[in-house]
Amino acid sequence: MNNLAGAYDRPGPGPGGPLYEQALAGCRRVLGDDHPDTLASVNNLAGTFRAVGDLARAVLLFEQALAGCRRCSATITRTP
Repeated sequence: MNNLAGAYDRPGPGPGGPLYEQALAGCRRVLGDDHPDTLASVNNLAGTFRAVGDLARAVLLFEQALAGCRRCSATITRTP
């Protein structure tokens, strides 16, 4: 669904936004908030809000995606 939303994505209101919202809801339900696919969906939805000029919602979602990425990277153990 996320890829279909991307195919519809274009400047201005269009069918991409609701599909990104559905994809995000499904990812959160099945994968959890910090799964990389969920975070990508958050980021995609934020980009859609940015494209239509809803900067307040875009920034909120971009911040959520960034925070999730930071939490995920903090759990990765690196070996020298």
